[in-house]
Amino acid sequence: MRTIAIITGDIVDSTRLSPTERDIMIRALQSIPDIIRPISRTSMEIFRGDSFQIHIEDEVKAAKAGIAIRAWLRAQPVVSGKGVLDARLAIGIGGADYQSDTLSTSDGEAYRLSGRLLDVMQKSRLEIVTPWAEVNVELKLATAFVDDIVTSWTQNQSKIMLLLLQTSKTHPELAQELDISRQMVDKSLKASKEDLIESYIGRFEKLIIEHTKES
Repeated sequence: MRTIAIITGDIVDSTRLSPTERDIMIRALQSIPDIIRPISRTSMEIFRGDSFQIHIEDEVKAAKAGIAIRAWLRAQPVVSGKGVLDARLAIGIGGADYQSDTLSTSDGEAYRLSGRLLDVMQKSRLEIVTPWAEVNVELKLATAFVDDIVTSWTQNQSKIMLLLLQTSKTHPELAQELDISRQMVDKSLKASKEDLIESYIGRFEKLIIEHTKES
């Protein structure tokens, strides 16, 4: 059985958004497949206006995709509530028993793990669960730290981190792409804990590759 990654999520405090900001939210959600395409092909469904489910076709890239999704949302010009648009994301890694034309009618371990995880998430905005107990133990604390880092990103930091996640460009290339100074890019990425984020993503990818080979 092939291992897949499913992200189930919902927008934080969506009821506080004004009608204009809800339009921004919907457009941002609808754009996620395009935003994530440089990382992995995806399929996505939006339901109840502010909830969604995403199949990340390359399960090894699920953590990077999840962080990029939050960076994309946090980069949006929303001012209500705490001043940023954000989401709770529950990433489930596992098998798929049944794949249909729609995510809502598909089923399997990854779907169930992701859905159940979102149901029990409280203050956190990013969590990951896999079929492997030892992987879950290692990822739980590391993901909590990454969650805290991402939750602190400003809109500008989110924009720069998103481009980094999409392209892996160097700092000078990012500065040129964004038409800002190299110093501004360096300062922003340092504040965004770029090195820790990249180390976490690398470790996640290594763990998933190792365990899917053993499965």
